[in-house]
Amino acid sequence: MATTTEESNELRSPFYIHDQYVKDLTFENPNFLMKYSQEPSQPQVTVNVEASVASLDNGNYEVTLDIAVKSTVEDTQLFVLELKYAGLIAVAPEIQQDILETVLLVHCPFLMFPYAREIVSSVTSSGGYPPLMIEPIDFASLYISKKQQGEKQVNAAG
Repeated sequence: MATTTEESNELRSPFYIHDQYVKDLTFENPNFLMKYSQEPSQPQVTVNVEASVASLDNGNYEVTLDIAVKSTVEDTQLFVLELKYAGLIAVAPEIQQDILETVLLVHCPFLMFPYAREIVSSVTSSGGYPPLMIEPIDFASLYISKKQQGEKQVNAAG
């Protein structure tokens, strides 16, 4: 059965990721040579990941993953990596408002994360360290936790 051009351009799922891109990337490596001048010790690595959404026009949204990585040995900073990885998302007009937030803050970040993870791995490797492979993130739990924190703040204020 042949489809018309109009039918094939329809949005077939509740959302579609048009594009993904690096919005901002910073890598600071101020104390790289320290690993050659001191006894080797295990660095402390902290990773912080946040998802945010900006509404655009015509049912489009920009979903951004903010990833911040810091590595230290004792009190000395080895490196800092900050990545803003974004996606241009189209949402079907018939999507229910009560699930829109979940789509944008759970499903889209889940699909975008492997690409952002690869960038972090590549940059840390290019910076002279073993590739940093961030553990998979449960964006649903992150979303629920933030929502509960927001409700607690509203209840405390009211």
